[in-house]
Amino acid sequence: MKNINFSKRIKLILLLNLIIFALGTVANTYFAVIASGYIATMLMIYFLGTKIKDFIINVGYIWISKWTVFIIFLALTGIYLPDAFLYSLLMFIVFNITINPSDFIKEKGTQ
Repeated sequence: MKNINFSKRIKLILLLNLIIFALGTVANTYFAVIASGYIATMLMIYFLGTKIKDFIINVGYIWISKWTVFIIFLALTGIYLPDAFLYSLLMFIVFNITINPSDFIKEKGTQ
């Protein structure tokens, strides 16, 4: 039952991000580069986070990293693509709020 709800949640998140991605790309085609770079960077952060064994340090690393990347990419978008800024802001916030880093972390107690 939990997997069904998780699957629906992931589909809804992906659909929402795809809609924002499409609208932002229509506003400015370079938005696709910024959004793809942001998602790739976030996936790299999550991948590197799986290498950290301590749960507390891992969560801290992921939260600090993801919001730092959020600020950097949003600043780059605001400077170089101001017409796609709101789309970037919306997509980055949706991504950061809906993707929970603890979903990628295995606690020692649950193994």
